[in-house]
Amino acid sequence: MTQYIRRSLEPLVRRYADNFKVVVVVGPRQVGKTTMLRHLMEEVRLVVSPVPT
Repeated sequence: MTQYIRRSLEPLVRRYADNFKVVVVVGPRQVGKTTMLRHLMEEVRLVVSPVPT
C-alpha cells in the first residue's frame, strides 16, 4: 500500500472549496493533483479527472 504524501497546496484547495462551487487544479502530469483532490474531497465533492488521449 502506498502512503499518501501531503501537498502544501491542500489548505488553499480546502479554502477555495469552502467558497466556490467549482475548484480547478491544473499542473504538470503525475504530480498528484487527482490523488490530492480525492484525498481531500471525495466524500463531499465530485472529483473529475480527464481521460488521457
